[in-house]
Amino acid sequence: MYFDEIQLLRWMKGDKLAVEYIEMICDVAHKWDDLIDKDKEVSDDSINKLFFDVLIKLPRNIFYRKNFDHLNSVLMNAISNWQIATQMEREGGNYETSIAFILRSSYVDLITQAALICGGNQWACQVGKEVRTITHNETYEGYVKNLAIEKNARLTK
Repeated sequence: MYFDEIQLLRWMKGDKLAVEYIEMICDVAHKWDDLIDKDKEVSDDSINKLFFDVLIKLPRNIFYRKNFDHLNSVLMNAISNWQIATQMEREGGNYETSIAFILRSSYVDLITQAALICGGNQWACQVGKEVRTITHNETYEGYVKNLAIEKNARLTK
């Protein structure tokens, strides 16, 4: 799920560096997921951009640097949650899959936390509600359907 830049600017109270950070982190999260799930082809150019962003652009982003201690902890948690969700999807049954549906999108907490930095707790709660609604618009049923397609793609490669 990629977010509209106008929406991100509103959520980040016009902070363009925060928006750049969010766009970069969402792109990295989606490409990492594609590489692990093997459900979408990731071009060499896309992989090169991914590593350039992670190794060069992200550490130079002023918003991330200024708020590193806060955001990096949230990022570590999002990565752990995504890895746990992937394992639960692959090894578990229906119950584990239902947990993984929400858990795998913990990266959107970075948007909520960036909104908190930009606009305070009340603002973060409003943004969090909006971002979760957008992130999970595929519904659980759609997620399960896409998960089956992804599993099939991984098994046929």
